[in-house]
Amino acid sequence: MTNKKRPGSRTGTAPAAARGGPPVASLAQLQAHDPESLITFRVSALSQLLARVVEASVSRELGLSSRQWRVLVILNRLGEATSGDVTRASRLDHSQVSRASYELAEKGLVAMRGDPQDKRRQLLSVTPEGSGVLRRGIVGSGHRQQRLRARLSESDYQRFARMLEVLTDEAHALLREAKDATHGRKE
Repeated sequence: MTNKKRPGSRTGTAPAAARGGPPVASLAQLQAHDPESLITFRVSALSQLLARVVEASVSRELGLSSRQWRVLVILNRLGEATSGDVTRASRLDHSQVSRASYELAEKGLVAMRGDPQDKRRQLLSVTPEGSGVLRRGIVGSGHRQQRLRARLSESDYQRFARMLEVLTDEAHALLREAKDATHGRKE
């Protein structure tokens, strides 16, 4: 490729889109970029902050990690379930659920037994000891929820819940598109 100047190009090379590649921002766009204003940045930052709040609370009060707590709560809601079931319901990845399940089993909070229908799978269930931990932990969970909800009016909370649904749906669509584009390039 020659290095002839093209109109609107600072580098003298054709814009990536003209070459068939992904679009590239201008230097002015790069300098004006404000990541803190992006929905992805703001939601991620809030998610990480709330995860640290839960981690500090359940670690101090229950001796669990937030990942273990989430698996225990979800497993309690599902009843006896496979780690795949817990993975789908908890939005954690399978390795996180598997590790947390084994850790909870070591603590005596979760029981594991072979699935009679499929010997490759384990069925997980909350033990009576796990139920006791849940009963203590739910109090803190309710308190955190109450504090956060108190900052929003009922109508604000309803709008917030709807916005989360809409953004979650759109994030799923973006992920599908990214996976499709990745798989399309590999073929």
